[in-house]
Amino acid sequence: MFTVGLVLAVMILPIISAISREVFSQAPALHREAALALGATRWEMIRMAVLPYGKSGIIGGAMLGLGRALGETMAVAIVLSGGAGATLNLISSSNPSTIASNIALRFPEATGLGVNTLIASGLVLFVITLVVNMLARWVVNRRADFSGAN
Repeated sequence: MFTVGLVLAVMILPIISAISREVFSQAPALHREAALALGATRWEMIRMAVLPYGKSGIIGGAMLGLGRALGETMAVAIVLSGGAGATLNLISSSNPSTIASNIALRFPEATGLGVNTLIASGLVLFVITLVVNMLARWVVNRRADFSGAN
């Protein structure tokens, strides 16, 4: 699982960093200039003017990256072995498959109760994704009326 986490982190890092960069560039120039005019260093200006303004955008970008990580089924299926099982040891050699890769790898030959199990696991994955997106929407909307670093 550690290897899969590393692969997915490398896959979603460009999305999160690109969105965060765009959010930082949208911070009002007057707020940045005002912080610098009041004697703040560059890092203090970033901490007091840019980061508070872009907090909801950073969270939104992270949730978008998380959504991409949940959808990267085939990358997980390629990296992980096909063995079944669940473990909390993330760096063990017997890596279990994730929900998405389990569905992708086992659905073609599943019959009867196996199909029902895979459909139920797909429903669980949908509910997890829905809850994460609702949480992200709540955090972003909570900060929607925030107009700057005040």
